[in-house]
Amino acid sequence: MFGFMIVNLSGCITFPTDESLHVKILWDNPLAVNSCTHKGTIIGSQGHFYDYWLHSDKDMVWGTLNEMRIKAHQLNADTVYLYEHFSFLSSVTLIGNAYDCSQLPILGITSVAPANN
Repeated sequence: MFGFMIVNLSGCITFPTDESLHVKILWDNPLAVNSCTHKGTIIGSQGHFYDYWLHSDKDMVWGTLNEMRIKAHQLNADTVYLYEHFSFLSSVTLIGNAYDCSQLPILGITSVAPANN
C-alpha cells in the first residue's frame, strides 16, 4: 500500500516529444538570439518536496529541459535561451525565453564555384 502511494505521489520525469526534439537550448551567449523573434517566456520545473529523492538531479534537469522544449514548440519556437534557474533543494526550475530563429541565414557557409582548369 505504501509503495502504491509513493508511486502515485511521485511525478514522472518529462520526456521529449517528436515535435520538441528539434528545439535547441542555449545559454551564456545572448548574441545568439539577437536576430530571432521572441515568442514568449517559459518556465520548466521537475521534482516536488515529497518525491525529489526518487529522481536524480540529472533526470530532473533533463525533464525540465524537455518540458521547456515542449512549451517552446507550442509557441512555434525553435530555440530556448535559458536566463535563470531557481535554487530549490527538492526540484529543478528554469526560466527562459522561447525564440524562432528559423529565418536566420546560415552563417559561415559560402558558395564556391568549382575551379575550371
